[in-house]
Formats: sequence, structure tokens, C-alpha cells
Amino acid sequence: MIPHTLEAKPRMLDSFRLSAILSGSLVCLYCALVIVGWYRDVQALKMLFGFAVPFGAAVSYLVLSILVISLAVFPSNEKFRHGISFAALLMVIAGTVKVTESIAEADWEFFNIPLSGDVGNGLVLLFPGQLTPDAIVGIFLLSLSLFLMTLHRSNLDSFWQALLTLTGAVALLPVVGFLQGIPQFCGLWGCIKVPVTLAASTLILSFAIYSLRPGSGWFSLLIEPDMLGTALRRSLFALMLILPVFTAIKAGLVGAKVIDENTAGPGLSVLNLLVGVGLVISQFVFAYRREQELRRSTEQKLADLSLELSIQNAGDSVGGRGVSVFNPRFARCPKCEKQFDASILKCPDDDTNMVIVDRLVGQVLDGKYKIVEYLGAGGMSTVYKAQHIVLDKILALKLLQPHLLGNARFVQRFQREAQAMARMQHPNLLTVHECGFLEGVPFLLLDFISGSSLETLLEQRKKLSVGQMMAIVLQICDGLINAHDNGVVHRDIKPGNIMISENVKGRELVKVVDFGLAKMIETDKNKNEQKVSRAGNSVGSPLYMAPEQCVGDPADARSDIYALGCVMYECLTGDPPLFGDSVLDTFNKVMNETPKSLAELADVPEELNLLVMKCLEKRPDARPSSVLDVRTQLKQIKEQMSGVRR
Repeated sequence: MIPHTLEAKPRMLDSFRLSAILSGSLVCLYCALVIVGWYRDVQALKMLFGFAVPFGAAVSYLVLSILVISLAVFPSNEKFRHGISFAALLMVIAGTVKVTESIAEADWEFFNIPLSGDVGNGLVLLFPGQLTPDAIVGIFLLSLSLFLMTLHRSNLDSFWQALLTLTGAVALLPVVGFLQGIPQFCGLWGCIKVPVTLAASTLILSFAIYSLRPGSGWFSLLIEPDMLGTALRRSLFALMLILPVFTAIKAGLVGAKVIDENTAGPGLSVLNLLVGVGLVISQFVFAYRREQELRRSTEQKLADLSLELSIQNAGDSVGGRGVSVFNPRFARCPKCEKQFDASILKCPDDDTNMVIVDRLVGQVLDGKYKIVEYLGAGGMSTVYKAQHIVLDKILALKLLQPHLLGNARFVQRFQREAQAMARMQHPNLLTVHECGFLEGVPFLLLDFISGSSLETLLEQRKKLSVGQMMAIVLQICDGLINAHDNGVVHRDIKPGNIMISENVKGRELVKVVDFGLAKMIETDKNKNEQKVSRAGNSVGSPLYMAPEQCVGDPADARSDIYALGCVMYECLTGDPPLFGDSVLDTFNKVMNETPKSLAELADVPEELNLLVMKCLEKRPDARPSSVLDVRTQLKQIKEQMSGVRR
């Protein structure tokens, strides 16, 4: 399975951000109470829950928790994130100095900042002041992890995640020791008594920092919407919950003298271990059983559907009707109830308008994809609008045509297409979220684009201005550059495969797709028939196919450049460069005729005319060497035009 992109998990990410806010708020409240205790000299607050926390440690953890909460509340503000990054860097510097001071066994008073006057008994509160080794290590590791996380560098993800794991492991020792009845840790450096509440705060902040970016690095497994991800999340939350619960239970029982320290430690530790292991095992057993139930339910539904269709189609073949075997779409006559192929518009018996029925609509495939509606079909595939039940997100589900399942060449081509698209991750390309088989039928799960195609736009406006064309084509170039860099040649660039929608900032977002989601308005039958992709030896749409494609030669990046030239030509003139009365006539013109100069049909700069006509050269080696070259020249022309306007 291809992993989902972060954009496919908005609810999951929001849940983790909420967890970061709640976790940070818990630590913030605890540290604030401790700080008030130091200022007011209230022993009960300084010794909250029976554990003393140094003033400097409380202030440091308060600052870190505020930074975490701020990042969780304002995740998209880049300037704010840079400010948080700078503050975290200052904390890293402070932690580094304290680590160095501790190793050197020094007391650098010049580094301490007084945060109060005399609060009693000649005591002045200093920051960072005197800190215990556990507090120094916790502050340094948490600050460094937070700083590296805010840089948003993918090559650093594994590093800061490893630091968080180390931080959590170090903080876990005092908690486990407390449950075991071990009040302090001794070694060559001496004995250290670690406040359990400070260790718990370190654990909580480690989880909060992770929750800010759970989709990066190897932590991304936890936000997968499948059953495994669900089991891992529930297990993690359960373990994080039972540790403080058992710690609080032990502290309460020992404090109330219900049970002594020596008995409480081992007994509660064993109970904690049994409960933790039991919860983890139960979650994975539940996930496995749930997945099996969903799979069996899906298989049964599709098996029933296939059986029903097979019986129906067998009867139809006897009666001479034209319903394709295993085709879930058919036309039904509301008057005589007879069923025919979906292409039949009127009943042959009583001339009644047919009603199209699709048996897949409403079905839940693979336990998580609910088919919402039929979008369209091509020579190779059928496309449905589907709702991902777990993510509550609308996607496009592309299924290989059932009648092609017996053709190994088409199945392999469909799979190669999925693998090629999965390698490409670019805003101007259609994203593949998942691929696989549904009851033996290959499928792709793709972005659902709510917008219109460039073809529809041209039908509405007839043609575009130079500026409008450039704004669209430059984004097409960006997408094709990424595709070609990944070794993928589109082979079917045409206005119908260019989708235009709005991005999150309200600007036009252009995506190169491999199928037309928008319904085509037929104004010229002969011309529109040639806009449909062919599935024979010549792959592509005749009006936009390069000469080498017309004769069945292998297509490369320069074939896409030819099609891109056709798209620019049509955007500016309203018609493709060459078209005939039939497919063969168009092929003949593409092979032997030269299109009219763009400058004869539209008011365009001479540089743009030369570029478009060069893209339409018959010989591939006479065209621009790459789409990057085309994009560079377009940018230069755009800048020249902008300079002229100024």
C-alpha cells in the first residue's frame, strides 16, 4: 500500500494538535503552581505531590510548555514558527551551558539571572539557577528536539525523533523506579533522587512535541488511518495513561499509610505491567478482528453483486440484450423494467427514456471506501467519487475496466501507471494515495479535484489572453518537470487532462491528471471524438499527438513538449494547430502539414510565437530539449511583458 499524504489526514493531525495543547497545558499549570510556591514561599506548592522541583527547572519547563502550546494553536504561521524556533534555540544554549557547568563541576554565577528580589530568608530566585542533573538533561534534550522540529527539515526528522525517544526513555526510569520502590539511582557519580513529577512532565512534553508533527519520519506510522495505526495509537495512549495513574495511586496509598513503601512498589509494578501488556494485546486483537470482519463483509457484498450480475447477464444474453458481463452500470426501462447496456438511451421496445443504474454506488469497498457517485469512464478505467470512511474525505477511485482484466498487458500497464504516479509528489500533479486490488480488480485512490478542466474553460471563453495562458502553462510545466525527472512521460497532455481549481489560498491551482474528471461539452462531434484517448498501438489523443506517436514510435519527454505546444496554441487561438475531418485525416495533417504561424492568428509577442512553433516541430530533436527549457523561456517572456507594461 502507498502511504497516505498528510493532506489526507486532517482530522488525525487536528487530534494530535489538540493532544499537544492539552499536554502542554497540564505541564504549564503544574509549573505555574510550583513557581507561585517559590515566590510566595508556600511549601505545599513547592513540594506539590510531595516532590520538590527547583525553581529554574519549573521556569524552563513553563517556557517549553508555552512554546509547545503556541505552535499547536498557530501551526500555519511561518513567522510565528520562526520566533518559536529562536526561543527554543535560546533554551538550547541555556541547556548547553548548564550541561557544561555540571560536567566541569563549576558554579557560573554570571550566567544566572535574578527573577526576584529577596522572597524571604535572604533567598533570591535565579534563572536557570541550581538544577539537578535530571532537570539539566531534560531541558537540554527537550529544547534541542523542539528546535530541530521547528526547522521542518526532512533530513533532521529522524534525529529529533530519536532525541525525543531518548528523552522519554530517560524520563521513564524515575517513574518505573518510583513504582518499584526505588527512591534514587546510584552509580559512579553518586546517588540521585529524581522528582517523579518532573520526570512525568518530561514524558508529557516529549509526547506534546511529537504531537506537533506526527506525520514526519518514522513516527508517521501512528497517524495511519488503518487498523494497525489505530491499535498503535490506542496502545500508546493507554500506556501513557496508566503510568501516571499507578504513580498517583501509589503516592496516595503510601501517603495515607494504607500500605507501606516496600510492599506498594513491587505489587503495583507487577499490576501495572500486567495491565499494560493486557491493554496492548487487546488493542491488536481488536484491530485484527475488526479488519477481518470488514474484509469478510466487503467480500460478501461484492460476491453477491457479482453473482447477481452474472445471473442477470446470462438471462440477458439469452434474451438478446446488450448488458456487458460484470458491468455494474446498466440502463433500465422504467416502463417495461427491461435492462440494457448503459449506452442505450431509449428502450427499443417502447421508446421510453432509460434510467441509468449503477450497482456500485452506495457500496463500501475494502471496508473503507464508500462509492458516492459515478464520474466517468475511458477506454481503460472507470472513475467513481468515493468517500474514505475513516478519514471522512472525498477522493477519486479509479478502477480498471472489468473486460480488460483478462488482458495481462492492460493490467500491467495499469500497475505501472500506479507505481509511476506514486513516485511523483508535486502540487501540480495528481496525487496517488493508495493502490491495490478490490476483489481482483486493480484500483487507484486519487485526489478528487473540485474544479473544471482547461477544455471546459476554453469552451466557455473560446480562447485565453497571453497572461492567462502563461499562468496555467507555467504550472503545467512545473508538474511535467517533476514527472520527467521521475522518468514518467505523460503521453496524453491535452486540455481535458488539465484541471483547474482553487488552492487553500484562493489562487488558481493547476493539476495535470491522467483522466478527464470534467464532463465534456460536445460542440463539434468530429473534433471532440479526436480528443478522446485511444487505447491501441498509438497512445494519446489524435489532436495533441506528436508525429512519432501517430506512427506508433516510442514517446518521450519531447512528445509531451509537442502536446504542450498544442495546448498553448489552442489556448491563444481557440483551435488545435492541426485537425481534420477524421482521425486518419488528422494523423495525415500532423505528419505532413505545418500549422499556421501563431502570430497570424493571435496578437502575441514574437518570442512566444517562436517558442510555440518550435514546440510543434515534426522532428523531436528540433523541439526544446526539455520542459524546463520551455518554462525558462516562458518566464523570460513574462518578465519582458511585465517590463513593457510598467
